[in-house]
Amino acid sequence: MTMINCDIGEKGPLHEEDCKLMEHIHIANIACEGHAGDRESVDSFRTLAQARGVGVAAHLSYPDRANFGRASMELPEEELLAALDAQLALLPGVKMVKFHGALYNDSWKDARLAETLAGWLMRHDIGTVLAPPDSELAAAARRLGLTVLREAFADRRYEYDEEGGRLRLASRAAPAAAIASVDEALAQAREIAARGRVNVGADPASPVWKPIKADTICIHSDSPIALELAVKLRGALEEAAKAASAAGVRGNIRLVKPGFCGTAGLPKYGRQHIGVSPGGAMDCFSLRRGNLMLGNPEGSDALEIVGPPEIEILTAGRFVLTGGRLDAFLTRGGGRAAVEHSRVHEARPGDRLTFGDRRYGVYTYFCFRGGEGGGPAPAEALPYAAVSGWADKDGRVRVLPGPEHRFLPQPGLFFLTQWRTTFKMDKMGIRLTGEPGLACGMGNMVSGAVADGTVQLTNDGPIILLRHRQTTGGYPRIFNVISADIDLLGQFAPNQAIHFVQVTPEQAREFARQKEAALDKLRGAA
Repeated sequence: MTMINCDIGEKGPLHEEDCKLMEHIHIANIACEGHAGDRESVDSFRTLAQARGVGVAAHLSYPDRANFGRASMELPEEELLAALDAQLALLPGVKMVKFHGALYNDSWKDARLAETLAGWLMRHDIGTVLAPPDSELAAAARRLGLTVLREAFADRRYEYDEEGGRLRLASRAAPAAAIASVDEALAQAREIAARGRVNVGADPASPVWKPIKADTICIHSDSPIALELAVKLRGALEEAAKAASAAGVRGNIRLVKPGFCGTAGLPKYGRQHIGVSPGGAMDCFSLRRGNLMLGNPEGSDALEIVGPPEIEILTAGRFVLTGGRLDAFLTRGGGRAAVEHSRVHEARPGDRLTFGDRRYGVYTYFCFRGGEGGGPAPAEALPYAAVSGWADKDGRVRVLPGPEHRFLPQPGLFFLTQWRTTFKMDKMGIRLTGEPGLACGMGNMVSGAVADGTVQLTNDGPIILLRHRQTTGGYPRIFNVISADIDLLGQFAPNQAIHFVQVTPEQAREFARQKEAALDKLRGAA
């Protein structure tokens, strides 16, 4: 469950509204004299937090009470760390820290400052820091093995720094930087928690979405809407957690016959630098589509089926089959009925699902939602054609030039060759076979990073890398499949014709937008 954190103790010991806020939050960031607070307020709120079962973080800042810690300060490193030492001393034994105001924002983008603060945290045995997910501080803390609680804000508007390639909070000096409407703040928090995105556009009616991942959402205690927002957000998060616990296949089904299958969720990016590939479902669009049809969080675990199993359903609920199509049958009592692909079906304890011939594709997704989780009622079938308008009308896979594309003497051969997939395929990649002739004019190359959909040219022909790929490679990266089409690759069977077409980066972004728009329609329906 996404947690709520709140900046506490900035208005004196046991301030009435702060005390009420403590009943609805998970983490209290207690001000420690840097920008506000004093020993009495620290002791009072720490005692109250223990009584309420609320976690405690030291809320530390530049030593700047005059500006409430909201002005950047050029301090020698020794002076800054000494000030932090003095603030931390008010909360002996605390294991969690959040930086405040200008220090928080400066460490968002200043790598040197972030390294200094992360090192200071480690030396003081602080195991956890609250920080923006895309910040330099979060990166520096992870490199030292510290736990980062990725933080987002319910009551502040965001902007996107195009030059830096990261989110930032709108300046408090800007008009409407703080969100004054409970409904708007609650909507922003729900988008962050449920869909991992935030609007950076100036007009809420025409949102410009950017991805954001959050383990905790902050409410500022000095906001006029803080208490009402905390009450409503806590309720919304608890309802979402209840629904999420009913989503997915774990604990809701039993494999009578195992077949060849396993649980799959969404890929986990951000660890390639330590050699960990994203993994996840091979056809994420189908997994997300099935979950959204059920009203599940779209990343809920599903059963990813290659070799058909026999499934016994253990709890009442609903299910849907998406992705590759298998003939399917539901046995209940003495009766047996066909199960339509891409339709939500009711399920009862004891029902058994069996499978027959495969009609198309490789990976089929069985998505489930327990009856306690609510969700939409069984509905009309939603075939793939109804939501795949973003795909190429001629069935081609779209690519962009790769880093070594310039070394191809005749790059056009890639699009003229009659390629076929081979039996040399797995979740790491697909080897292609075709007419000889495609060559690369470069010699040995230093291994470089690869991505989902990277097309490597080996001596035995091209390989397309998939989500369970390695993280680096030493073969020329001649093309890369666009992100919108990565899921299509997961449904190619061995010895199947595959055709490619080159597009521009602008077109690739537009296809990705269209794909998300198709899922947005399902989100709205759910």
